[in-house]
Amino acid sequence: MYLAIRELQHNKLRSALVGGIVALIAFMVFMLMGLTRGLSRDSASLILETPAASFVTTKDAAGVFTRSFLTPEQVKDIQAQSAGATAFAQRFVSFGNGDKQLGGVLLGVDPAGFLAPKSTEGASLSDPDFSLDGAVVDESLKEDGVKLGDTLTLKPSGETLKVVGFTRSARLNHQAGIFVSLDEWQKLNPRGRGTVNAVALKTETPDLSGSYSVLSRAQTLQVLPGYKEEQGSLTMIQVFLVAVAAFVMAAFFYVMTLQKTPQFGLLKAIGASTRTLAGSLVAQMLLLTLLAVAVAAAITLGMVQLLPSGMPFHLTAQNIAAASGLLVLVAALSSLLSLRSIARVDPLIAIGTVG
Repeated sequence: MYLAIRELQHNKLRSALVGGIVALIAFMVFMLMGLTRGLSRDSASLILETPAASFVTTKDAAGVFTRSFLTPEQVKDIQAQSAGATAFAQRFVSFGNGDKQLGGVLLGVDPAGFLAPKSTEGASLSDPDFSLDGAVVDESLKEDGVKLGDTLTLKPSGETLKVVGFTRSARLNHQAGIFVSLDEWQKLNPRGRGTVNAVALKTETPDLSGSYSVLSRAQTLQVLPGYKEEQGSLTMIQVFLVAVAAFVMAAFFYVMTLQKTPQFGLLKAIGASTRTLAGSLVAQMLLLTLLAVAVAAAITLGMVQLLPSGMPFHLTAQNIAAASGLLVLVAALSSLLSLRSIARVDPLIAIGTVG
């Protein structure tokens, strides 16, 4: 550790350049991770935050809600086989709020069921004074100017809903959720003939008989249209970025090690062991990486405060810690190439080079 600190102090400019590059890579990893998780929540926070453990759809729909149409008889059959099962229906809608044209997901749920949203402001679906044409909407609609008491006009039918409450984490396919009672949803969608899209269960592996498709919450996310493809693309970019980071750090430290070959040889000649020199190199790399990652984390947290409120970005301290640990591990592994060079240093040749 002593040799590592002395080396960093002696070559301040070189250490700052290498640390700056590592910090830039770490910053890119943090920002991309935040964007990936932000898009994930914007696309499927309704499923990510739901208390349901699994979902039941028709067998031919294979878990895709918009392709599933369960009849009232099928819903009763599922509820008879699984206690606490609650049905819900969904439909993508366009609606007007004043002079603005907006879009959302109209969701019909049982006000007494566990899928009923918890209101962060205003009334909830289970309130006794909840109006028949009332709706609890995702709070992201506030950014579009929607307020409590506003009237939303569904297009093109012209039916109206009154905003009586706000909830959070209720977005699906990048659209804000608009919750109404299941009875109201059926009234607004008479062509559905009483069908619903799915039934939510509290158990992950229910024992259901019949022609149904039962998927866990994680499996439901994977069949959500566009979700798997979107997340897969961004995750692949992250993987390539971390791989590039490994190659860059390995190359920098390898070149630095080659430049210090005479010094390593001299230290070996006066009694320093290969293990001591290798430990010094690893410590130097880890110190640089830890400092660079800490700087990148601080810059990222500062940048988050400047991002537009509508940008889908979500990054927690746990996410930063996990990504930082991965980068430190990559730095440690990339030092293995340099360790081989230290082990092969010949003190006599190195002393001759110095002389």
